[in-house]
Amino acid sequence: MLWFWIVIVSQFANAGAQLLDKLLLTKKFSKPAVLTFYTALWNLFALVFIFFDFNWFPDRNVLIVSLISGVAFTIALQFFYMGMKKGEASHIAPLVGGVVPVVSFIISYFWLDEVLTEMQIWAVVLLVIGTLLISFEKSRRHSGIHIGMLWAVLAGVFFAIAYVLARWAYLQESFSTGFVWARMGSFIAVLPFLFSSSLRRSVFGKNKKSKKKLRSGLAIFAINKSLAAFYFVGMNFAMSLASATLVNALAGLQYGILFFLIYFFSQKKPSFFKEYFTKHEIKHQLAAIMFLIIGLALLVLD
Repeated sequence: MLWFWIVIVSQFANAGAQLLDKLLLTKKFSKPAVLTFYTALWNLFALVFIFFDFNWFPDRNVLIVSLISGVAFTIALQFFYMGMKKGEASHIAPLVGGVVPVVSFIISYFWLDEVLTEMQIWAVVLLVIGTLLISFEKSRRHSGIHIGMLWAVLAGVFFAIAYVLARWAYLQESFSTGFVWARMGSFIAVLPFLFSSSLRRSVFGKNKKSKKKLRSGLAIFAINKSLAAFYFVGMNFAMSLASATLVNALAGLQYGILFFLIYFFSQKKPSFFKEYFTKHEIKHQLAAIMFLIIGLALLVLD
């Protein structure tokens, strides 16, 4: 059962990373584009994969698709951070998580000729229901659907495009080849951000006060991405110990964990993190998370 506890700890790490995303956007980085830039820059660590069966000169179509996958990923990040900036993390992250598999299946059906089984169709239905339920947000700033939800849906769409394109590239070439070129595309897509003078000042700091705030923000960012990396490594190590189907079936737990982490800090440490909850919304959101978890589980248990 070691794999089970590794998955649980990994899910906590990923939920913690999403919690820190919101913290960075509310207290450290005033512009979502700043976090997008540093995330794309961080992704260049993927260059380490050039030492593992990497092809510098892949087929032209593979190269183009991989680069486009990376560009779509950066666009998705920007929309995701815009959504997190406008809405509450306990709603935005699950909403994105619900949209991604639905859109991925639609794209895969028409482009990769993938056919859904009956159980997968039910999984998509549950994901749609969960996504619609999680879209309702009751807070001091919003009641119901708001612009942050639109950004979250667009983030889910572009994440799905990025993942499906990457999957196609992996089927044609080695994983490291598709992965590295996609990360290069992600970084290339963020370079135009630097043409904005105001964004450059935000990225590099314009005075001592802003530079100090930036340094503290980057320290949190490093922890954030370390947690995300731990999640990635932990999930893959767990799949080396047990069935990938069983491991992936527990992936939806991150939304439940994220909700409870946010609720805990909102009640016990509001100075660190605060979201608004009503009793009705708690019941509403727990039901939505259950639909998402069951839907995601059905996708991989089929």
